[in-house]
Amino acid sequence: MANAVSKIRDIFSSYDGKMTLTDIRLALPELKSSQISMALCYFIRQRYMTREEVTNLKSSGRKKVWVYTYHPVRLPKTIV
Repeated sequence: MANAVSKIRDIFSSYDGKMTLTDIRLALPELKSSQISMALCYFIRQRYMTREEVTNLKSSGRKKVWVYTYHPVRLPKTIV
């Protein structure tokens, strides 16, 4: 998984924007879906990534998808 984390961090650093799971899969075809999912979960739990649900404009499959945003600096804790 460490390999997946570093590759996804590099992709987000070079892309400089928001990406969906499909965008990540197209950029890194050598990673399995489970590896990508675990790396994204790791980033969210470590507070380096946020996600928001948006309507899917690219395909006719799912109506809503998650858009992930990577932050190079750890985000502050939120009290829920």
